[in-house]
Amino acid sequence: MRNLKLAVAAICVVAFSTVPLKAQYIGDQFPGLVGLNAGSQPGPGIYITLPLYYRDSNIGIYDPHGNQVLNNFTAGINVIALPSIAVVTPFKIFGATYGASYSEWIINGVVNVAALNYQRATSYGFGDIYVQPATLGWHGPVGDVTLGYAFFAPTGAGSSGQHMWVNEIDAGATVYLDGGKKWNVSTMSYYDFNRRKNNTDIKVGNILTLAGGIGRSFLKGAGSAGVAYGAQWKMAHDTGTDIPPILPTTNGRFFALGPEVNVPVFTKGLNLGLVGFRYLWIVGPKTSLGGQLLVASFTFAHIIPPKPKK
Repeated sequence: MRNLKLAVAAICVVAFSTVPLKAQYIGDQFPGLVGLNAGSQPGPGIYITLPLYYRDSNIGIYDPHGNQVLNNFTAGINVIALPSIAVVTPFKIFGATYGASYSEWIINGVVNVAALNYQRATSYGFGDIYVQPATLGWHGPVGDVTLGYAFFAPTGAGSSGQHMWVNEIDAGATVYLDGGKKWNVSTMSYYDFNRRKNNTDIKVGNILTLAGGIGRSFLKGAGSAGVAYGAQWKMAHDTGTDIPPILPTTNGRFFALGPEVNVPVFTKGLNLGLVGFRYLWIVGPKTSLGGQLLVASFTFAHIIPPKPKK
């Protein structure tokens, strides 16, 4: 009986190894990093988020039909900001407020491709840096609009980075549902133009990521609560001669939904401390990773007061 079980197991392994796996290479944009009020640029100030903790847990791999082919693929993907800094200036360009941001990550568990038996990080390391040299924010009586440009630089070592330059165009909006601007619906879009990976002939297809939510503000707009969402689509096939023949690529997508709350923990003069919590469940993944996303953060903000009117 034991020999029969071993024979059956061996046949299954051989058979599975000869079946092409549908998969897709992963990009640099983490879904779920932003949620409520995603389409609004904050007022002039300096915003330092440290720590920001991001975790993708209970990760499974899903095929092009949405069927799970592997559960508990990795213990989890853990990301810590070190730090994330955003500056919104009082300066105006085309009637919009100008800002910029920078983020450095420490990452553990990141994967490069949504497929079985492919490399994933097993220890913490510095990930790729994210730089947004320009973001413009317009603020109106019924809504806000945000436009920006950013890039990822391949500074991550080993399996902690994606080893490719990424150019990103950002655009989003927030619509207020009442005159007091307490209820709002927001969406932010990120379109990533991925360059070829360093030292290998693999080009990850361009990726579209959406994030936002519907919520209500309180405490004079300093706090908020509601339902956040995320979504991501691979917009073009991965290409390159170094993609393994056993790995035919298909474009994947997924959606995510869950609660979010942001609460100020202190205010002193022009300084503000804000704690944020977001928990999203990934639903409907196809040729993608599934799981549950947790984002917890503390943000210190120093508000730049408006210049007195003459």
